[in-house]
Amino acid sequence: MRLVLAAFLILSVQASAQFWEASAGPPASTNCIASNAQGHVFAGTAYSAIYRSTDLGQSWVRLDKGIDDGGANFHSVDAIRIAEDGTLYACVKGYGLLRSKDNGDNWEKLPIGIEPSSSARISASLEKLPNGKTAVFVGYDAGRPDLFMYYSADGGDTFTEIPKSNLPSAMSSIFETFMSPNSDLMFVLVSYNKGLYRSSNMGGQWTRIDSDPNSGESDDNFLTMTANRNGVLYIGRNSLPGSTKSPNAVVMRSTNDGTSWEYLLEGWDNRDITNNRIRGIAFGPGDDVWAITEKSSGVFYSSNGGLNWTSKNDGLPSSGSGYGITVTPQNDVYVAPAGEFIHRHLTTSSVEEDLPVTLRAGLAYPNPTRDRVSVDVTLDAPSTVQMVLTNVQGNQVLEPYDVVLGAGSHTLTLHTDALPAGMYAWRLIAGSQLQTGTFVIR
Repeated sequence: MRLVLAAFLILSVQASAQFWEASAGPPASTNCIASNAQGHVFAGTAYSAIYRSTDLGQSWVRLDKGIDDGGANFHSVDAIRIAEDGTLYACVKGYGLLRSKDNGDNWEKLPIGIEPSSSARISASLEKLPNGKTAVFVGYDAGRPDLFMYYSADGGDTFTEIPKSNLPSAMSSIFETFMSPNSDLMFVLVSYNKGLYRSSNMGGQWTRIDSDPNSGESDDNFLTMTANRNGVLYIGRNSLPGSTKSPNAVVMRSTNDGTSWEYLLEGWDNRDITNNRIRGIAFGPGDDVWAITEKSSGVFYSSNGGLNWTSKNDGLPSSGSGYGITVTPQNDVYVAPAGEFIHRHLTTSSVEEDLPVTLRAGLAYPNPTRDRVSVDVTLDAPSTVQMVLTNVQGNQVLEPYDVVLGAGSHTLTLHTDALPAGMYAWRLIAGSQLQTGTFVIR
């Protein structure tokens, strides 16, 4: 059976279309997503396995050696971290912290100092040390009072416990641990609603840094924290109904290593969505920032470090909500929508322009149409494909745009309900190949 991967795009007479295409997997429910320097994408699932794609999501390889114990109990892979040297770390609920030095083919369980209970959630942060080794900061969360933190200065070979010292004794969860790329500062995201803490002396003293006496908000709730290549810190703040700043989940930013934070609200969805959470923040070239929420806000994009946001849900299933987002060094953007195959954004990549490719395209259907028309496209190799849409006078009704499609069959569905009735022509270009056709809007 031919695999058809649907890509949806909204036509506009003013701006080029942007859209997503479903990949071919993974077949299991995806909890998290990450990518390495080669552009390989790794997806952690709820069923004791990580999947890897090296071909833009066209195929996925199951990686479970050292993760799957062969029993009836599945282990949920909740986070994947990748060190600068390419070493992979996987946070596996109820199993522990795992490491792979061969791109995920084999995994080893690391000696963090405690045997995880069946419900223990593991979090981890990585940082390259001056000696070239990888520091690993681990959070262990099996519920109060089983909350611990561990640190390794040798990539995970050995660990020492980080004291909780003056962290609140009533805290019930550690959602995330994080190390600053700018200094020796450590951060811990304590939930529920217990705040964000920072330590400058390996846990000897923790200081709460999220309380803002001017706003009256002292019970912030955080799930994820990261930094861009310039050391600017970003954190996902979960929804707090009735908030004076934002009742919805929102991204916050610090340019001074966590001393102060700003709410990045311009263009963001500020609806009151109960228990919404930021599940991933990722960075593209320049000041590009991407974020995904767990509920109906979906995916957002900013080209200026988060000062202004644009919704990027066109072509994603349902509302675009999901469990992870990653951007490769090649600027491919991948998201893991809730309960769906991983999707890839198709307006940002490039491939070698001199590679030969064969392009085949079918007739547009249905024809005539009113609100949408589809064209089946087949490529024998990955290629940048340019599409142009014109009216009968030859005037472009959509600015030309470039997308990268993998080898295989694809269905491009154009939403045409904003265009007036009449005849239209489409033109597809891939390498030296050209395909054209027409259709009528009633």
